[in-house]
Amino acid sequence: MPQPIVVPSNTQRARRAAPKTIGRPVGRSSEETRIKILDHAESLFADEGYDGSSIRDIAARAEVQAAVVGYHFGSKDELFDTVVRRRISLLNAQREQLLAEALALRGSRPVPLDVLVRCYVKPFVEATSHGDPGWRKFATLMGRLANSPRGVDVIERHSDGLARTYLVEFARALPSLPPESLVDAFLYMVSAMLFVSAGTGRWERLLKRPQSPPRGAEEILAHLVTFVVGGFKALSTAARD
Repeated sequence: MPQPIVVPSNTQRARRAAPKTIGRPVGRSSEETRIKILDHAESLFADEGYDGSSIRDIAARAEVQAAVVGYHFGSKDELFDTVVRRRISLLNAQREQLLAEALALRGSRPVPLDVLVRCYVKPFVEATSHGDPGWRKFATLMGRLANSPRGVDVIERHSDGLARTYLVEFARALPSLPPESLVDAFLYMVSAMLFVSAGTGRWERLLKRPQSPPRGAEEILAHLVTFVVGGFKALSTAARD
């Protein structure tokens, strides 16, 4: 089974990187600088959105000169794309592996609906449940992207290929569900996944349990998969009626 997704820390990455001196303060490795810029850019984009974040703001948070950001990543658009691609590529690799394993087990038979849902949402839920604040920021950022034209373009570039692969399998699992309703259900699934992964504290506030310990990934997954599967099936039933 796939291992939990981990984005190495600045220190871990720095230890593996050869020291360089071009375009950054002396004594800091190039790789360490890149990761620090990406981490702070991710946080700022999540908090303020693309339009509310500037290269100068990101540089200030990362404690580097603005020119250093450009040296490593180019334009703001290129930096934004790198921020999104960094984690999406890890998620997609696990989603591909989980789907391949499920298909291998089923042979020519359709993969069960609950297995498909779990294969898609599990990598994100697990990544955001390990205490890494970067993944929570990424979940918030993805929520912003899903509701903006610029974000949809970025998501299409990095996620739509795999999403369409999953949609083919969802269609096999629910052959009576029209394509329009299938895409609706898929997007509802993604929206629910992003919400529970962002860890906004909304769940605790509604329950009036502000000091509740974090829920584990398996508990969240069990509820999320049950809820999403019910939605897919309800839409399929409605299409037959």
